[in-house]
Amino acid sequence: MSLVLPKEENVENIFTRILSSEEACQRLQETFYNHLCDDNRIVDTDPEHFAEVLLNAYKNGDLSAFLLEICNRSMFDLLKEAYIIPKRFHGKTGKNPVLLTDSDGNLLESKRELVTKYEYKKFLDIYSAHPTAPHSKLYLADGYDIVRYYTTGMSICEKPENKERGIFILYELPDSKKKNLTEAQAYDLIWSTFHKIQKEAFSAIVYYGQESTDYSDELGVLLPIHQFEPKMLQHLNVIDGLVLSCREEMLNI
Repeated sequence: MSLVLPKEENVENIFTRILSSEEACQRLQETFYNHLCDDNRIVDTDPEHFAEVLLNAYKNGDLSAFLLEICNRSMFDLLKEAYIIPKRFHGKTGKNPVLLTDSDGNLLESKRELVTKYEYKKFLDIYSAHPTAPHSKLYLADGYDIVRYYTTGMSICEKPENKERGIFILYELPDSKKKNLTEAQAYDLIWSTFHKIQKEAFSAIVYYGQESTDYSDELGVLLPIHQFEPKMLQHLNVIDGLVLSCREEMLNI
């Protein structure tokens, strides 16, 4: 049997960092057990399918296949949901986050009906007031949790949940693939920056992607408008500095 999800390589450094942080361990534990509580627990109504998943997970040592069955989350999904590593960025035309404006601040025609005048005015105020850092762009966007679950057999489907609308600032980073780094190794490199962003703005949603462009990795930060509106510019300025420092560190590897 094949693995249900591609196996992430070189995750040891990530878990070394998690194990060295009591806060990270606590977040991961709380996230996992929250999915197993009575209100959120997933129950497979097909006993044969449940047994098939367990057998497949046992034969392959496939932890993600097991976790998907009991809580609709892979190992990396749990890490992302617990704000321990960034969410995966699916590119400028991808499904998460969904961009509502172009890089010039104009509403996309296909998204115009989804944005209120108030939301767009707030975005334009911030767009005009915040000079973007080098190699970065500012957007209005909707961010989601991407939830995966089994359909028939061992097939997997994805659906977006928990939408957050906010200001999304997207930064180009050096191309980690040219440096022969796996995604897990890249996550390890940006660990410190990610957690500094979390300390600056705890509920900011951070995204990272290796394949969004042909020439760079990209790191994005979504600041939900309803949470960060009063201090949005202050947070953006601090985050600019953190990501620019991370970029310099990656360039010097």
